[in-house]
Parts: sequence; structure tokens; C-alpha cells
Amino acid sequence: MRFSAIFLGILSPVVLAPAFANSFTDDSQVTLTARNFYFDRDYKRGDDFPAARDWAQGFILKANSGYTPGVVGFGVDILGLAGFNLLGDSVNEYAASGLLPVGKDRKRADQYGEIRWTAKAKVQDSTLHVGTLTPMFPVLFSSPARLFQQNYRGAHLQFNEIENLKVHALYTDRVNQRDSTNYEKIRVGNPNGRFNTAAESSGLHMLGAEYKVNDQIATQIFHADLHDVYQQSFLGLKTKHDIGIGNFLSDLRLFVSEDSGDALAGDIENQHFSGIFGLNRSNHTFSLGYMQSFGDTALPTLAGAEPAVFLDSMSADFTNINEKVYHVRYDYDFKDTALNGLKFMTRYSKGVDIEIRNLPGKEFEQDALDFDLSYRIPTGKLEGLNLRARYSHYRNDMPAQGMAFRSDNETRVNIDYTWKFK
Repeated sequence: MRFSAIFLGILSPVVLAPAFANSFTDDSQVTLTARNFYFDRDYKRGDDFPAARDWAQGFILKANSGYTPGVVGFGVDILGLAGFNLLGDSVNEYAASGLLPVGKDRKRADQYGEIRWTAKAKVQDSTLHVGTLTPMFPVLFSSPARLFQQNYRGAHLQFNEIENLKVHALYTDRVNQRDSTNYEKIRVGNPNGRFNTAAESSGLHMLGAEYKVNDQIATQIFHADLHDVYQQSFLGLKTKHDIGIGNFLSDLRLFVSEDSGDALAGDIENQHFSGIFGLNRSNHTFSLGYMQSFGDTALPTLAGAEPAVFLDSMSADFTNINEKVYHVRYDYDFKDTALNGLKFMTRYSKGVDIEIRNLPGKEFEQDALDFDLSYRIPTGKLEGLNLRARYSHYRNDMPAQGMAFRSDNETRVNIDYTWKFK
């Protein structure tokens, strides 16, 4: 509540100004989320640390205004973050997990916080946001997988004037990583030494469109250029059709990537396909998926983010050179039962024919068995309280030393609750 008061105090001179009445204040929203996050990645083969382990408490305040009246409406969004280490000094006996900042002495911070802002403008249904951005696009994805979401500094124009069509133009020159309070240059991710170096870039620009053909078919097309590092194009298709015995679901994704400009990370050449097909019947969904990398390199992604393939594995990304991935998944939603609000998921993924750039002539394998159980209280005084527990059993036959992804048993537990003040 203290953080809410601080940020509301910052906003109050603007919010209460008569000139900004009507939609600016009437459409404003203020929320405070308390997030408790436990992370334990228990390594299984001769690592320097026995585990990557953190336990943290976070507070996320979002104060978003509406828009001022007029042909061009203006507004502002404020984001306040505060995180606290709950394990004390003992946390430094383990590798960092990305929940807390790490100092030059390699010790975790006891607490950290920041305030970010975004100015915005609106003409009819189209919007412009300048400042802190959290894009969730296939070629520019702000990772939400830790205590706080990764964010970028830049400008995002979204055109919404045609029904069912969204067109995006975005430029960003800095990233604020999940465990940091500072902006830094955007880099290409380089796990397992996939490229010559984790090259930095002066910025990234992106163009893209999302079109909903009807209630059954949705498409995406995007292109991004990480200046002088790599450029990437994306095509996506999602479908949902009633076939009598249930709904048949599909999600197809194609990435085409190559080095760009001065090629600061070296040669990059990759085509990555992923597809998952599912049958949803009542509360059950059963899915089968396949992914494959083609080309001379692995699929490039931005440092600190996950690749936007359908498989969101906790311990590895399954996008190595020439890797083929077989995937089976089962979901059960307890809606319309006595346990309404409870959801369960399990999946198994197997990656084969993996090539590592620095280990030529050898092939490797990896596999992951994941479980995910979440419960959101649907009614009562604690309505909206969200509990989530995840577990992954991950193994590979890569060398024990020097690899970004190592055999482990991983556990994550989240407790989230959001207060809405308007």
C-alpha cells in the first residue's frame, strides 16, 4: 500500500487538474500486484553451483490514465516496481536465477526498485506509445518469466482503423532486463556459443500486422532488424474448428533469419518451423507438436528473452542447429466443476540431432518433462488470488561444463494478488 500511495501522489496533480477531466480520469486504471516468486533449478552434473536459487517478493504498481478530450488525446502510464530478497545472504551460495540484480561483487541485491513512464497519444482508434514498452510480438518478445517483466525503451505506433486488422511499427534502442534497473544496449542471445559473440546493436526496428480472418482463423506477419546483427521475418497461422467431437486447434509458426549489415555476431542463417495440433473436447485438450531448425546456425533471439515458438520450456529453448523436436501435451481445465479455477498441464518434449557450433562433428539430445498446476480463486474475499506451481525434469547429454542449458530438476512457485483501485 505504501508504494501505491507514493505513485498516486506523483500522479495526483495531473489527475485532479480540471483541464484533464472526463475521459482522462474516468478511463484511468490503478492496480497494485503483490507477487511472491520461488525459483529452484537443481543442477545434476558437476556444476560450479549446486543450483540456481532465489526467493523474492515483488510489488508492481500500474497507474494508467485515459486520454484527454480532442481530436488527438494524450495520456501517461506509470510503472512502479519494487523487489525484495527473501533468502538473505544464503542466496549467494547459489547461482543467480534472474529474479534479483547481481552486483559487481557477484552478490544479490537485498532490494531494488524503479519507476518507468510511457507517454501516449490517440487518434480515433490508433495509438502511439513513447517510453517504456513491453512488446509481446514473435520477433520482439518481452519475457514475463521472472519477478518483473523485461521492458524496452522506444516508440510503438499501432494502427487500428480497419476492422480485425492491427498494424504495428516499433523502434527501440535499449532494454531493461528482468533482473536490472538500468537500460542497456540490445544484444543477441548467445547460449552455448551459438554465434561469434553476443553482439550489441544500436537499436531494433519492427514492422508487423495481425489479422483476424474470422473467429476460427488468425494470422500474423512480422519483420524485425537488429541493426548490424540480424534480421528476422515471421509468419504465423492459428486456427480453431469444430469437428463434431470437439475443437481442432492448430498453431503454425515460421521464422526466417539472416545476418544484417555489418554482421557483428558473425554469419547467421536459420529457418525455423514449429507447429502444434490439438483436440479440445469439454475440459480436455490433447496436443501433438513438432519443431525443426534448418540452416547453418541456431534460431537467433534477443538476450534475456525466450524464442516465440509454441514450446515455452523452462530449462532450455530447443532451438539449436538442425534440432528436431517431438512434443506431446495434455491440458485439463476444471471449469464447471467443484474446483473451478484450477488448471493442470503436462507435456513431454524430445530434441534430437542437435549440433553445437563449438563441438563440430557431434550430435546431442535433450528432453524435458513438465508439469504446471495453477489455481485462481474465482469468488469470495480472495477472488483473483492466483497460485501456480511448476516442475520440470530436464536432461541432455551435452558436456557438463560450459553449456547454458544443463541437466536439472526445476521448481517454480508463484503467488500473485492484484488490488484494483479503479
